[in-house]
Amino acid sequence: MTATTREAATADAPALTASLGQPRYNRRLSDKILGAFNHAYAIGETETAARLRDILKDSEDMPADGERRDRGPLVQADRWTAFVDARNAYQDLAGRRGADAEMVDAALKSMRAAYLRWNDA
Repeated sequence: MTATTREAATADAPALTASLGQPRYNRRLSDKILGAFNHAYAIGETETAARLRDILKDSEDMPADGERRDRGPLVQADRWTAFVDARNAYQDLAGRRGADAEMVDAALKSMRAAYLRWNDA
């Protein structure tokens, strides 16, 4: 790249970055940890998920601007855990040959309720 080409590219950089703007979501660190926790727990990496949950709790204990934040992401983590556990229980029961239809239906309702609680968090 020549000096003239480099200067032209540098001159265009502010226009390019201005057109890109800010990211649509500028997530807090706790939101990113929560996403990692959700993924780890969903794929069965329970030890990693447990460590991430501890980190999430620690990050929420830190004062933000001199005030304690609510337990929002930690509540979401707990509700996600409940949903994944209910989903796994339903899948296990529904996959059994000769499973009682009422038990499968109850497990499905439990999974739906857990999902709605998580989705409402």
